Amino acid sequence: TLAWSSWLKPSLPRGPSFVLEMKFAVVVGIAALVTNAFALKQDPCAGCDESLSLSYQACARDHGDPCVELNGAGIVGKGQGTKKDVGCCMKKEKHARCLNCKSMDCQYATCNVNKKYYTERTLTKKADRDHDKAMKAAGWGA
Repeated sequence: TLAWSSWLKPSLPRGPSFVLEMKFAVVVGIAALVTNAFALKQDPCAGCDESLSLSYQACARDHGDPCVELNGAGIVGKGQGTKKDVGCCMKKEKHARCLNCKSMDCQYATCNVNKKYYTERTLTKKADRDHDKAMKAAGWGA
């Protein structure tokens, strides 16, 4: 007769290879937990540079509001639809996020912000005065 206790016990594979596989699985699991615990947070203000502003302007020129959803007939309607251009919509959202980042107060150097985003090529008052002097010297203006 069979003993009920031996019938109820699951038979696990035993041997040196099984032990090594189990140890490896435990090490990988712990490594994944540690990596996840110390994972770096994404910086929402990263990538706010002149190339983003240029690509945003090109999208705005080509699509207007690329995030608007169109129905099956290609008409802007209420409800869900497909976006005009998903890539340009993402650039528009990133541009809006960069404008918010630009106005952030980063006291104590707690964030990485490009304070000149979307104004890299703005003329300063000194540049305006130098330009005016050069134009008058060249005979332009009064």
